[in-house]
Amino acid sequence: MTAGFDGHRNQVWALVDAKSFYCSCEQLFDPRLANKPLVVLSNNDGCCVAMTPEARSLGINRGAPWFKVAREAKQLGVQVRSSNYTLYADMSRRFIEELSCFSPHVEQYSIDEAFVRLDGFKLDDLTEYGREMKATIERNIGLPVRVGIGATPTLAKLGNQAAKQYEHKVRGVIQIDSEHKRRWLLERTDVQSIWGVGAKTATRLQTAGIANALQLADSEPSDIKRLWNVGLARTVLELQGIACIDPRDIDDVKKQILSSRSFGVGITQFDDLKAALAFHCQRAGEKLRRQGSQANVVGVFLRTNRHKDAPQYNRSCAVPLACPSQDTYKFLDCALSQLTQIYRAGYEYQKVGVILDELSDAGNSAFQLDMFDTSALVESKRRDLMSISDSINSRYKNGLKPASVMSSTNWHMRQAFRSNRWTTRLDELQFASC
Repeated sequence: MTAGFDGHRNQVWALVDAKSFYCSCEQLFDPRLANKPLVVLSNNDGCCVAMTPEARSLGINRGAPWFKVAREAKQLGVQVRSSNYTLYADMSRRFIEELSCFSPHVEQYSIDEAFVRLDGFKLDDLTEYGREMKATIERNIGLPVRVGIGATPTLAKLGNQAAKQYEHKVRGVIQIDSEHKRRWLLERTDVQSIWGVGAKTATRLQTAGIANALQLADSEPSDIKRLWNVGLARTVLELQGIACIDPRDIDDVKKQILSSRSFGVGITQFDDLKAALAFHCQRAGEKLRRQGSQANVVGVFLRTNRHKDAPQYNRSCAVPLACPSQDTYKFLDCALSQLTQIYRAGYEYQKVGVILDELSDAGNSAFQLDMFDTSALVESKRRDLMSISDSINSRYKNGLKPASVMSSTNWHMRQAFRSNRWTTRLDELQFASC
């Protein structure tokens, strides 16, 4: 992020996002779902997390519990799929690879959207370049996308939202390339729709008489900094066309990493809990290393379903490590030891999870080693091993994992409507008839 209020006026950003990403992935491999009402469910088939416009027009809302709307939805012909994260992750990777052909500077922001730097390109019309990106992605990997182009990431984000709203008029691509377009769009954008402005801040801004993005953009950044905070002041500059936010800086480094997921069915056996905990240790370790941190404390929690009329049990504990670590297997040893202590037979458990706490920057190697912990002496080699493991797993889904993860599959989440993992499993390949 640019220090102080120094900004750049000669940048050009594009935000490219996939339209109804989960649903689009499902429709891509099952053409029978095209133009049909389709809903994709959350973990354990709990809530509606994604839907096509056809499903939305029938009154199905995002976040609605599936068990409440299932009967009516099926009567209306709504198709349903469980979240297929393996497929979505692989399609996301392909999406980013396609974008990389259009610019050397691509910053993935989420599973279905990315920022692309376009400044310095000697092109007569960036709008046409955006349409070329759109057409290429749709042709090569089958995903429909929208493109917003602006002088800052915030304006590109607003352009992308406008491309969604006026999709048929602009063919899915909008470039904010004039002062008239900028002010016209900002005047029609509610303050709560601005990227980086939270609900509480939006409410306070509205109370102060700032109801839309143009009113915020016309504010004096120094006043906003004094009355609010430096982050909102940077947003004002971004709305004015001065780039001072790096998309990589929007998501702050997490101070604590948690990995957990409810079971598809109640679990009573220790081996099943052990396998699930090993999986979460691996996930937490990967997240930790991805943000360049190391953990000082490993915690474990275990609980039953409080909504069930059954005996209840809820326990947690945490243990400090002898020295900071990035080692998944060190986390696993510590976590399994804690699970052994807190586990009690006779209960039906709903969730187990691991928490990595007291995180610090792994780039700072000047930590105190423990003379009684011999593993500290090989910590650097273990970090190299973890790096190799992460590299393999990023290319081959779950290519390397702790053996204890494989000891049981009873803990996996419920996915009664999951489609095939078409692009990553040889035994689930698509069939072609001719």
